[in-house]
Amino acid sequence: MHIAFRKIMLINPPASLRLWEPHSENLGLGYLAAVLEQLDYQVSILDASLFRLGVSATLKRIREEQPDVIGFRLLEVNMPYFVDLVVQLRRGGYSGHITAGGPVATMMDSEILKLVPGLDSLMVGEGEETLPELLEALNLSGTARPSGERLAGILGLCYREGEASRSNGPRPLIENLDALPFPRRDTLPDILRWGRLPMIISSRGCDGHCIFCCPAAMNAKSPGPKWRPRSAGNVADEIEDLQRRYNVDHLDFLDDNFFGRGEVGVRRAWDFIEELRRRGLRIQFSIECRVDNVEEDLFKALRDAGCVEVRLGIESGVQRILDRYGKGTTVEKNREVLLKLKEWGLAAKIGFIPFDPTMSVEELMQNGEFLRSVGNPEAFNYNKIVVEVGTPLERLFEKEGRLIKPGPWKRDYTFDDPKVAVLWKLVRGYATAKRTALQLADGCKVGLTDFQASLHRQSVR
Repeated sequence: MHIAFRKIMLINPPASLRLWEPHSENLGLGYLAAVLEQLDYQVSILDASLFRLGVSATLKRIREEQPDVIGFRLLEVNMPYFVDLVVQLRRGGYSGHITAGGPVATMMDSEILKLVPGLDSLMVGEGEETLPELLEALNLSGTARPSGERLAGILGLCYREGEASRSNGPRPLIENLDALPFPRRDTLPDILRWGRLPMIISSRGCDGHCIFCCPAAMNAKSPGPKWRPRSAGNVADEIEDLQRRYNVDHLDFLDDNFFGRGEVGVRRAWDFIEELRRRGLRIQFSIECRVDNVEEDLFKALRDAGCVEVRLGIESGVQRILDRYGKGTTVEKNREVLLKLKEWGLAAKIGFIPFDPTMSVEELMQNGEFLRSVGNPEAFNYNKIVVEVGTPLERLFEKEGRLIKPGPWKRDYTFDDPKVAVLWKLVRGYATAKRTALQLADGCKVGLTDFQASLHRQSVR
């Protein structure tokens, strides 16, 4: 096969804010780049969000590289910039194929094609198999816009066919994650220089039922098991690779849930501990899991193997709200686990959602009392409930008549209690000031991690 479409550029567009500030490697693009490299494509990654590039600077980089195919990663926070980029690329005469993937692409699929006329195709779900098949179709046809017949068999692909948009149906989730190459790490030297942590994704998905969870809603659109682990040996191989190439001694597991549910995830965790011991790997790491994953013997063993932090989606100190969110736990269980982790010498970071549109001021006070009762742990998320497109939460709020759609991919809502709405405005004002301070610290590259940790602690007091 003659490869006419050889140069591929994968782009994380500019964004209004950068999510998950200490963890800024874009491993999604890294995995795609690694897969395409194995197929002899020339691949570059541009993380415009990470490097705070605007639209003009991003366009300049694209024009310098002159890629044959551009792939964008779509999030709600970067959608306006993505649309602007596509419009300006087409106005400037770019004739290559433009595709996109990511959460917004998956949740809105062909609707995005209608909203962005310059976009040629869209990948729904995981892209490591879809993108190579798309590129093969481009090269076999010799054109940036193949006929629908060429594209019709590519699962997980939406594409434009004349004035209409077509969807080929979902692609099954990738079950054998060990078969994927380790992700490209183009930005890791910068990440390390800025004092941040490298990341590893050791499993994909979560089989919880939280109604606000976008990753769970994304996975629900594709057939296959919703939690899929890599083997302990494969994960240890990647850690050794990071240590050899970058001298890494501290990393973060970015899994939605390190354990999944049931014996398979627990067994893999014990196997991972054994792999670290057998290979003599000395590494500090953090994990994220559910409250019902926490068990004394296993977590003490993880601590002794190098685990220094556990992130938990606690979300609320009000039982009614936990039930409403589908958390499958209780306030008392959450309190017990947080206190136990402290007793075992494991730091806990929590996701916490103090504001829900149905809450009363009294329930807000219950949230405050809960946080005090567990020692005001550091929060990695402290916000009102966020409504993502396509989630069960969006459908619930629409049914309740409270959903507001300020834009095609944006969702908001009204509060029942005016006093709670006022309190949220005060908290939001503080959060905006905090984010501005963080961006200033980030720009100076001085003491970001300690500064941010201090601000996070203040935000839950």
